[in-house]
Amino acid sequence: MKHTRLFLICALILPWLTLPLLGKSAFKKYLPATILISIVTKWLNIYGKKRRWWAFFESFPKKTSGEDLWIIGPYFFTSLWVLKKTAHSFPLFIAVNLCIHLFFTYTFDPLLRKLGIFSLVRLKRVQYIWMLMGRALLLYAFQFCIDRVKKPTVNETIR
Repeated sequence: MKHTRLFLICALILPWLTLPLLGKSAFKKYLPATILISIVTKWLNIYGKKRRWWAFFESFPKKTSGEDLWIIGPYFFTSLWVLKKTAHSFPLFIAVNLCIHLFFTYTFDPLLRKLGIFSLVRLKRVQYIWMLMGRALLLYAFQFCIDRVKKPTVNETIR
């Protein structure tokens, strides 16, 4: 239990420490799409919990749901970093997301189950990967639409 809480605290705080490395312009550019996909993820977590696709057993603090810690911590910053590094190339974006999702599902998921934090219940791992990849495609689509709507600034027009 003590190690579980420490793990959850680290999972929440450590991604935020990467914020200065991300850069102000990248943060501002990719923040809207990241917020949109985080809202979709929250909705999906509520739906998945009702359908018993997965279960979150531990949270810190107690009044916060375990899903929320993952959304505002690792998921939020992973989305920002993946967009920053791969948004220029759709095939690269898909490949990086697939690698991250495979790693999470087949390596990290068993660890979270062992720690008593998270477990897939009615969803098989392959189904979970498909769902994660669907969210990744939605994230890319959000960013693509935002980039299309955004008017170029003077600095971008000069290049």
